Amino acid sequence: MSRAAARAILLHMLPGHLAAVGENPERVLNRAGLSVEDVQTGRIVPRAQIHHALEVAARHLGVAEIGLSLGGSADAAKLGPIGHALAAGRSAEACLQAHIAAMPTLQSHVTLQLLKQGPDAVMVHGLIGDDETAWLLYEGAAAFHVFMLRQLLGADWTPDKVVFPHACKGRRTVYEDWFQAPVTFGSGSRVRIHMQRASLAGALRAGAFAGGSPGGREDTSNVGTIRLGASDTRRAVERIIRSSLPEGPVTLPQAAGILGQSARTIQRRLADDGTDYETLVDDCRKVTARELLARPGASVTAVAMELGYSDAAHFNRAFRRWEGGSPQDFRRTVSGKSDARE
Repeated sequence: MSRAAARAILLHMLPGHLAAVGENPERVLNRAGLSVEDVQTGRIVPRAQIHHALEVAARHLGVAEIGLSLGGSADAAKLGPIGHALAAGRSAEACLQAHIAAMPTLQSHVTLQLLKQGPDAVMVHGLIGDDETAWLLYEGAAAFHVFMLRQLLGADWTPDKVVFPHACKGRRTVYEDWFQAPVTFGSGSRVRIHMQRASLAGALRAGAFAGGSPGGREDTSNVGTIRLGASDTRRAVERIIRSSLPEGPVTLPQAAGILGQSARTIQRRLADDGTDYETLVDDCRKVTARELLARPGASVTAVAMELGYSDAAHFNRAFRRWEGGSPQDFRRTVSGKSDARE
């Protein structure tokens, strides 16, 4: 499994984008074992979780090209050292080189190079150890780099062409309209942004990155690799299970894949925290059942479906095991306590 790690701040655009279209950011991020707080604080997480968060968002919104929107709205001031680097050079080339040097502070297992071939320059971006799920992060990164170059050189700047290693998942015309350049899919193993070398040596646009620097103290240390501890693993798994309940809780192998770990590793981490996967599924269903039954108006059948049970009978048996009584008994008890308080 990939040991790649990244700061969750890579997704800083996603919560606002989801909220703007009526999606619950916390629920979407929970499907990847993440939270909005993780994103806001830039917590270091397995990069596999970031891939999954992007995939869930694209699926919920029905927009395969979501990476373009996110990369094109990224705020360099929120990316710490690599954001500062992009505004630090006297030329676009110097800015890109500083950005490349600072990349290990944002994520590990990345190859980022600016190659010079006569009059041409090629920015090459690769994610080491990641599988085909990396395609959305690749597209977001390419959009980000082109967007930032337009901030430095002017809105009319365009690359010569953009090449992705994966197959086209969306509409090719959308990509070509966004990049204002030919876009090739399914070529090579890394993203390549081709451009004219001379354009990188010219004067920078006046007022580029006028938005200012990020506030607070930033961590300039390299990200390195990630090894989730027992409590981190439990918290992430609980989020994944709870957010997936309506469709049926994810399996252990599925949760492990989201976290970029093996199922055996997840079992070991959970055991270190005094639990196991089946117990977490049961506990999440129990806690959620109590919350849903305490709300007026929801039928027992609706609650059963919300917990991922195939029918109300299965839910009733589970609830009697948890509480020693039926869901209807629990609801009457809760309703009586509420009436007494009033």
